[in-house]
Amino acid sequence: MATESNLVTWSNDNADTETNDSIRRKSRAEIMRDYDVRTIDRRTYLKELRAERRNKPPTHKTLLGPTHRGKTTLELQELHEEISPEKQAILLSAKPPHRDPVMNKAAEQLNLTIIDHWPPSMYETRRAKWKNKNGWVVRPEQTLSDLDRDHHNVRQHFRAAMLDAYSTKDPLIIVHDEAHKIYNVYGLKKEYEAPLMSGLPDNASHSLIQRGRYMPYLAYDAPENLVIFNDPDLSNQKRYAEIGGVDPYVVISITKGLKTYETDQGFTISEFLHIRRAGPRLTVVDIT
Repeated sequence: MATESNLVTWSNDNADTETNDSIRRKSRAEIMRDYDVRTIDRRTYLKELRAERRNKPPTHKTLLGPTHRGKTTLELQELHEEISPEKQAILLSAKPPHRDPVMNKAAEQLNLTIIDHWPPSMYETRRAKWKNKNGWVVRPEQTLSDLDRDHHNVRQHFRAAMLDAYSTKDPLIIVHDEAHKIYNVYGLKKEYEAPLMSGLPDNASHSLIQRGRYMPYLAYDAPENLVIFNDPDLSNQKRYAEIGGVDPYVVISITKGLKTYETDQGFTISEFLHIRRAGPRLTVVDIT
């Protein structure tokens, strides 16, 4: 495993260093070997995650990749291994209810309660506790005819949920299903950045990001775990320099070689690279 001392970052002008050049001359296979990158199946990955996260406080995580690469599916699989009535999750969903079958399925599989407002009422809270729920899906109603009103409504309830999560004294994960939209469209910058700066060990932030270039440095630098799907967008790849601890060319070389698969619905999903900052430890994970 390469050590942090001989890793470099990508400067703004992309100026090569001697270390940069030596890495660029290597093939993907050589990089995989030199950085001790494992390739494992999804079941093994989730089994290891379950053992690793048992009885531990939640951690920050960022998932990067184009739409329909598999970010939401993976996040739901990982939450299934980690959340409980004692370590809950709040999922922020900005999609209108009738266009959001994924969250309906997530609520059922993860034992979550879907509500269109925040905070939940006393009755909803008592009922969720009685049913041993693992958390909430916050999905505000949208008219789709008055966009200003819809924007205000979604922002209001998301902001309330984010602030409550930040102030919690119980272990909790808040999931930004469309972090780019929450940060840029709804303008919840301070609320988004607060847990990334000082949310642990109680309030962990999980971010699903499609367009990396418009997100803050904290989205890459703060998380202990990062997941990167195949992404040919060069502007997004340049943000890998902000991860720290791993040369961005190493990340680009590995992710460029991630296998992709076309689904029956015509979507292109891919393998992913998991980076655990401690070490660092790099693992390529298959879709199955």
